[in-house]
Amino acid sequence: MLSSEAPFQNHCITTVLAPAKPLSTVNSSEPVSRALFVSEIFSNIISYISADEIYVHTRNPPAFSRNTLYALALTCRTFSEQALDALWESIEGIIPLMKCGGIIVSPNSANTKLGDDHVIPTESQLAIICRYANRVRSLKLSFHDWPHSVQSFLQTVAYSSKVLMPNLRYLRATCDLVHLLRPLLGPCLQRLSINVSTSVNYRRDLEPWQRISLHMILRSLPTTCPSLESFDFNLDFSTRPGPWDAPLALPVSYAIQNLQRLRTVNVPAITKDALTYLGGLSSFTSIKTHLPACSDLEYVFGSSRGHILFENLESVDWKIAGWRDVEMFTCLWPRNIIAMSLRSEVTFNPGPLQVLFDSLHTREAFRNLQCIRLFEFSPSLSTGVFQFIEIVITIDTIRPLFYLNALRVVEFDTGSSISLNEDDLKEIAEAWPCLEVLLLNETYGCHDPKPPGVTLAGVVRFVELCPRLTKLGINFTLNDMDEDFDNLYDFESRASNTLEYLTLRSRAEEHVLTFHYSRLNMLVKKLFPRAKCRCQLISVDWFESLYA
Repeated sequence: MLSSEAPFQNHCITTVLAPAKPLSTVNSSEPVSRALFVSEIFSNIISYISADEIYVHTRNPPAFSRNTLYALALTCRTFSEQALDALWESIEGIIPLMKCGGIIVSPNSANTKLGDDHVIPTESQLAIICRYANRVRSLKLSFHDWPHSVQSFLQTVAYSSKVLMPNLRYLRATCDLVHLLRPLLGPCLQRLSINVSTSVNYRRDLEPWQRISLHMILRSLPTTCPSLESFDFNLDFSTRPGPWDAPLALPVSYAIQNLQRLRTVNVPAITKDALTYLGGLSSFTSIKTHLPACSDLEYVFGSSRGHILFENLESVDWKIAGWRDVEMFTCLWPRNIIAMSLRSEVTFNPGPLQVLFDSLHTREAFRNLQCIRLFEFSPSLSTGVFQFIEIVITIDTIRPLFYLNALRVVEFDTGSSISLNEDDLKEIAEAWPCLEVLLLNETYGCHDPKPPGVTLAGVVRFVELCPRLTKLGINFTLNDMDEDFDNLYDFESRASNTLEYLTLRSRAEEHVLTFHYSRLNMLVKKLFPRAKCRCQLISVDWFESLYA
């Protein structure tokens, strides 16, 4: 049975009637009331109410913002349209829309069989749902937002070839039922993020019919979403052997080659023809994918091609399989880029790294590089059992990057050790005057075979030398902790007010860690009052067991 229509089904009417009273007040407030009826003024007020959602980090929608918008929608017809637009602008899941149409979703829907929970909306229900669906601009669907009632509802809409949300601009969906996304793909969609995931832990791949549906959805994107500017596609299978999946790379590449407004692309892999096509798009600014092999790079960037590719590209994020491909990339890349990330299953040894860094500082294409990130994949990340390699990266390896004085962000996260002392930090601060982020081995932590050569006092001096620094992750030693604590008052006068994030890692004997832990936390909080601090202290016995 159709329930009474309401702008937001989860709200309580008794809490929203009070705001209507001030609008019908005495003459002294009439100018204020009239100002609210000016569309531009009221729209500005609405924007401040909606902005509250940014600062509320909870799983449920922020009650204050939505209750306020709901109250304004019920105040008068003049306020109703703009308040409803803001209320429905961004939603999570399809269920709120279904409730507005009077479709009752069973709380046990996820535990029932699909055949036992059919949802076939009537014409009047669909009319009500569409009235609010037209206002939705952003939709997020997690893996838990697909109960059987939602699946049945979307399947019914898909059969009608109807676009449920024709004004949708952003869609992020995590699911393995990709065929149900069809009624959500519309002509105004600009940003699309699909994370193909499966809830069955032992299943390493999609079922054949699911792969066929996925192929059809991918190949239909140029027709269903001609305005697409950002395309993010990911296969979330932790047990997959590698990123290159030729049967899926082909439909992904087909879609890319027929989308003319693309600005950013994040896909597991694409063909060399698709990469060439992206290089010719003047709107294209960012790519994240598998770095093509040497032969494919030569095909794309070969001298036989007359036009210059990637004219406006700013950021590249490559997943690499071998260092030869990286060397070919740095040799052939034709245009300036601002940010570069390399994600590798190959160990970052000092030798290949120094060759890479030498290439970066000698090539004009990387002269204005502002961000460099190196991340090394390791089986230990999934197993939780870290097996470190006794390879040490020193300042000599990193020094060629000092010629890139525009660097603002430097992140190295490797299974190898990064060994620096306080003189090295001083050299870094002088070479990179614009440094904002320096994160060293955030994931792998402190595993240098030798004790770190940086004291807490050295960390403070380094932060002073980098006035723009906002994030820092580094190893330090506890050997001079007593001296640092004695000079606490001197350090307090030099406390940093710019640092927002700090990770300090050290290792020592168990009794030293126990003695210094509380004092260290207190000292760090006084030295860096604005920073979100994390002190990671490792026992020497545990550390030595890693190399046993």
